[in-house]
Amino acid sequence: MTPFWGMWLKSKGLSPSEIGIIIALPYIMKVLIVPLISQAADRRDEYWRPLMIAVVFGTVFSTFYFFGTGFWQLFFITGAVNLFVPAITPLLETITISQVRRQDLNYGRIRSFGSIAFIGASVILGFLLKEYSIDNVMLAIYGSMLIMIITTVALPRGNKRRNNKDSLGSPIGYLLKNKDFVWFLVIVGLLQMSHGVFYSMGSIYWQENGIGEDVIGLLWAVAVLSEILLFVFCDNLIRKYPVFLIFAVIGFVGTIRWAVFTFTFSLPILFGAQLLHALTFGASHLAAIHYLGSKITPSRAGTAQSLYSSLPLGLGMGVATYLGGVTYEYADGGAYLTMSFFCLGAFVLSLIKMFSIK
Repeated sequence: MTPFWGMWLKSKGLSPSEIGIIIALPYIMKVLIVPLISQAADRRDEYWRPLMIAVVFGTVFSTFYFFGTGFWQLFFITGAVNLFVPAITPLLETITISQVRRQDLNYGRIRSFGSIAFIGASVILGFLLKEYSIDNVMLAIYGSMLIMIITTVALPRGNKRRNNKDSLGSPIGYLLKNKDFVWFLVIVGLLQMSHGVFYSMGSIYWQENGIGEDVIGLLWAVAVLSEILLFVFCDNLIRKYPVFLIFAVIGFVGTIRWAVFTFTFSLPILFGAQLLHALTFGASHLAAIHYLGSKITPSRAGTAQSLYSSLPLGLGMGVATYLGGVTYEYADGGAYLTMSFFCLGAFVLSLIKMFSIK
């Protein structure tokens, strides 16, 4: 949805501010909805049924997009859809981690298909939209959700062993009282938030400073390809080292990456900096997934995934994207320095956490 969703909303006659509200709504709902659904799933014997419910009802409510007109109709349809859709990824990740442990699979190679699919879908749909109506965006999204129902049916059942002792009390309450887990959320949140200016204003910044759209497309492609290569080849390497050591390295590298974007438009340097996306996003996500898989008990795995998805990747990214746009309006490329400070904060906190471990 990301590359063309705003264009489709614009074709429905929505103003930029109305588009912004509808795009922000899933981020806001994610923080509230996903942990509640995942906590309920943690109290079941398996995660497949809650995932299937989320996929089916998300698809059913998406049907109303074909008939929605005007801001308020689209707003309420988006609200209904996002009662279920945000829970899909954390539940799917929980099932995946369970099977990685059971079958000794390579998580990074599995996850790389998400990045490959993003590139393929964006490129194919981009070419199609040159010849066909923007309404085909919704057909493509809806078609992919129907396919998701079919593939979800084929997923493994029984993805956890029930532990009565671990199931006592609220998983959300237990995890948010766990100091190690809270440190994890804060540090990985800072690393992910550092992408706020890049995601919201990166292409505009380059375009305004004389870089053509074709080169901008290549810069994005290099970033995602580097992420894919890391997922495919470095999963076992990431798994070998302590998570907070990895976060410290990523924070240091990210501080440099975003500072580079502030001060230069040299294409060789920019392409080199884009390769660092493999670390600032890819490695931080891999390290986070391995942390959740190794440190969190199976009975709380779904809730832990949901908190990771809704706080660092949901609320954190939503706030950072908004701050990125506001800061860019006043500071232009200097907004990237704010992102550098996020990474610097992650670096310092990771070091403190490492040296505080007894």
